[in-house]
Amino acid sequence: MTTEASLKVLLMRLLSPVLLPLVALPVNASELRISVDGIRSQHGSVLIGLYDSFSSFNRAIALSDKDGFLNDPNRFAAVALRANAAMKSAVVFTNLSPGQYAIILFHDENGNGKLDKNAFGVPTEPYGFSNNAQGFLGPPAFEKAMMQIGTSNKDVHIALVFHGASGASGGNP
Repeated sequence: MTTEASLKVLLMRLLSPVLLPLVALPVNASELRISVDGIRSQHGSVLIGLYDSFSSFNRAIALSDKDGFLNDPNRFAAVALRANAAMKSAVVFTNLSPGQYAIILFHDENGNGKLDKNAFGVPTEPYGFSNNAQGFLGPPAFEKAMMQIGTSNKDVHIALVFHGASGASGGNP
């Protein structure tokens, strides 16, 4: 082996630990921008969860009225945003691999960390799902809320649904 060839082999051995991690970076990662429409109060927090499976989505629905909604280890990602005087809320999730995702969010107006419900199990705080999906006498199925994230960035607007004392359903354009 020539000196030049030996130097190339040595150089490749030295650089391979540096170059291999670069090869493993997700090339097709994208951003998901979520905007919440219809916030009616500057109090409390907007809790947003991102789910990548049927089971984690359903578990989040079951935990929504408990303290563990944002602490669920099965969710893909979650964030709590303080409500503000502008009554607007948005978040960006980055480096998402292509796949199927669903969003659950609610405006925790009283700041107790959970979605409050009445005696019949109907939410008394505003909530929403990706695709503005709604269920019949309950939450929507994962398939209705599921959206495909590809290699390009995606913007999602979710309109809050209200079932307060007035029984009105707001936020639905």
